[in-house]
Amino acid sequence: MRILLITIAVLLLWAPALQAATVEQQRDWFMQARNALDLNQIKRFHKLKDKLGDYALTPYLDIWHASKILKKGDDRLVAATLIAHADVPENINLRRNWLKFLAKKGRWADAHRLIEESPALASKFPEIAMMALWYASKDANISAEKKAGFTATAMRAFSNRWKQGKSTTALSKPLYKAWLKEDHPSDIERWYRISKFAKKGRWQKTAGLNKGLNTQQKKWLKYWRKAQKNPEKLLQSWPESFSSLDAVVPAAFMISDVIKRLSKRDPAKAWLNLQQLKSSQKQISPDLFSELERYVALRAARQHQQIAAEWLLALPSSFQNEDTRSWQVRLAIIVQDWPRTLSVIREMPVEERAQDRWVYWQAHAMEASGNIKGADHQYRKLAEGRGYYNFLGAEKLALPFQLKSPEIVVSDELIAEVENMQAIKRVSEWLAMNKRSKAIREWHYALSGADTMHWKAATVIASRWDWHDQVIRAAFKADEMDALTERFPMMYAKLVNQAALKTGLSQASIWSIIRQESAFNQHAVSYVGAKGLMQLMPATARQVARKLKMGKKSPRLFSAATNIRLGSTYLAGIKERYGNLALAAAGYNAGPHRVSTWLERVSFDSPEAWVEAIPFNETRRYVQQVMAFVTVYEWRQQKEPSSLIARLHARVEEVSLNNRQGIMIHDVELR
Repeated sequence: MRILLITIAVLLLWAPALQAATVEQQRDWFMQARNALDLNQIKRFHKLKDKLGDYALTPYLDIWHASKILKKGDDRLVAATLIAHADVPENINLRRNWLKFLAKKGRWADAHRLIEESPALASKFPEIAMMALWYASKDANISAEKKAGFTATAMRAFSNRWKQGKSTTALSKPLYKAWLKEDHPSDIERWYRISKFAKKGRWQKTAGLNKGLNTQQKKWLKYWRKAQKNPEKLLQSWPESFSSLDAVVPAAFMISDVIKRLSKRDPAKAWLNLQQLKSSQKQISPDLFSELERYVALRAARQHQQIAAEWLLALPSSFQNEDTRSWQVRLAIIVQDWPRTLSVIREMPVEERAQDRWVYWQAHAMEASGNIKGADHQYRKLAEGRGYYNFLGAEKLALPFQLKSPEIVVSDELIAEVENMQAIKRVSEWLAMNKRSKAIREWHYALSGADTMHWKAATVIASRWDWHDQVIRAAFKADEMDALTERFPMMYAKLVNQAALKTGLSQASIWSIIRQESAFNQHAVSYVGAKGLMQLMPATARQVARKLKMGKKSPRLFSAATNIRLGSTYLAGIKERYGNLALAAAGYNAGPHRVSTWLERVSFDSPEAWVEAIPFNETRRYVQQVMAFVTVYEWRQQKEPSSLIARLHARVEEVSLNNRQGIMIHDVELR
């Protein structure tokens, strides 16, 4: 009996140790195991890993272990790891590293097999894929037909790389030698490669290519170099030798390059010179001239030159596209030529004409032309939707905006199904450890190919996690466009309110910029290096921070408080300069100096036309989105949404900044 009591006492004493590990303990062991692996403490790594049991992130340890051993030159664990954890996106890194390893080791049969199993590797590593195919063609066990196909494909791939100006590395040197033996490069290939360097002004790179050119071709190359410095002068003295048939390819490259260069400075001169060349250069393809005419005409249109409307209209029908038609309409809108506006819109393909943009401008043109009934019909169609043009259309008829936010309907069973996916469990763990990039990768990998119902469940789950940037994207995938509560979160309310009080901007304006810039991803980084919620470039942030006397250190742009303060101050400064949120949004996106240039070309007396005439598609959409988002955020604040038309037309739309902490920042590029 005494022994039994002692045994029970011991078991009670050690009961906590016998219980299953909590997820917090597992998380801690996981991080310790990762650290042990980094320190090459392999025994400790395995001991910790064995304690993890069914912890969601354990597969990562296997993948990292296999990667570490691979770096040491041993790939024995790789194949089994890729199979065991095929659903883990970290495997992508392991697979890529393995391919590079196989190429370095000259194990081309294995490399070719791996690429066949994972075709995405070919686009990621085109040179390795090309060489794997080349070496596969040497395999004695394949048919002659297959061998010839592999060889031809590898040769074509090398030709394309060479024409694009790619360097020949030690890896591809064997194929390069074989390629030379097959009478490459041809004249066309040589001129393609020359053109790649010449267009970028990298003339030193063309020196080695001179050896394959005859005396006349060398003269043409010299002429091209001069033409780049003074396109107009050199185009007017176009060499007679370019009339010969063997000059067709180099002449085409030169015409294309110098006309495009001249059009950047002066589209009218570029057009005139192009017409002169068109009448004299019979060997050059008419399609090339039409392509260049379109290029010059569109450049002139984006500079708001009315002559471009004639040039665009005169293009052959096969060279008309959505861009050429859109700019014909915009040029007509700028000068309020409503008959021409209607004419071009009516000639658009049906699906193009049905876009909200052109429905609105067709209605506007009808109204201006006195066709009130027709205009009202179009405005009423627009009022049924929600967006920039829809709000404008609704206001024209004094109709209510379509603002609602019904609950997302999805079963608890489906939500549980998605939550119990191993990948989603891994997402949850990465978020708990604040490893958002890992979480996002798992999230999209898990849900790629999901149907709308599963995306609805994902929207609910992300919302529960307060993962707002992914809520916004999931709602879009789920086609839950009416879920305005989820799609337009009011995060960082205290910080936004403070910024509004300091700058005179409305909270809705600040939220709209955050929503458009980062979708509330605090750690967002753009491809050009803009950071944080309001996507500030570090140089811009430093300049604003100095004005605010925030110290000499670089601002912490992933801090919500810092980013919102700097971004709202910068926006307020641009708005103070122009007195209008639409202009401020354009400046925030494209740079204030561009807004000043656009204002010189197109008056802001008709703001809707000015916004429509913004040359950059991205900036035009950006401004329209921000202005529409303000309406939604005012509604989210349970306010009566202000007039979008009035906001567009207001010179001083919100509280004056004269007695506030507005900071004027001139001509600083945001991105």
